[in-house]
Amino acid sequence: MYNILSVTSYSGVGKTTLIENIVKRLTDRGYKVGTIKHTCHDFDLDTEGKDSYRHRKAGASKVCIVSRNRLSFIEELDKEKKLNEIIEFYRDMDLIIIEGYKKYSFKKLEIIRKDKYEEIISDKKDLVGIVSDMNYKFGITQFKLNEYDEIVDYIEECLHKKIFYLSEEDIIKIIELKN
Repeated sequence: MYNILSVTSYSGVGKTTLIENIVKRLTDRGYKVGTIKHTCHDFDLDTEGKDSYRHRKAGASKVCIVSRNRLSFIEELDKEKKLNEIIEFYRDMDLIIIEGYKKYSFKKLEIIRKDKYEEIISDKKDLVGIVSDMNYKFGITQFKLNEYDEIVDYIEECLHKKIFYLSEEDIIKIIELKN
């Protein structure tokens, strides 16, 4: 069973800053929080010349780097993994925060900025809150952009009420609906 919150918006409005502040405050309160960030760009976490890089460049499909305090997997993909397959790695987390994957119907906290865009992109049934420098009048909890403590209090309340709670079957249904 998983607790999943999606932070959604367009690029450049502060999603990463919001997530960073939520994660910091929740971990300070004793929660184990994991994040999943989707990007349409290619990326590389490996450093050229290091052993793991050399293993991968030699043809290893999967490389695992392990130290006493950290673990990292790098996998070469023929096709993008389904989100539910990625979520399985987060089984021991109290909360999973997803950035990206806008099309999926997870509970969402959406950021709206006056100078960036003013339209809500999420389905209102998925919205649990709006973070904005504007006011909306349709009965959804709203926060100002820097009200991080209040946002985290609200997320903690949602966790206690199991608002983000999903079974593996629920997650698969959400993903299959949009694929």
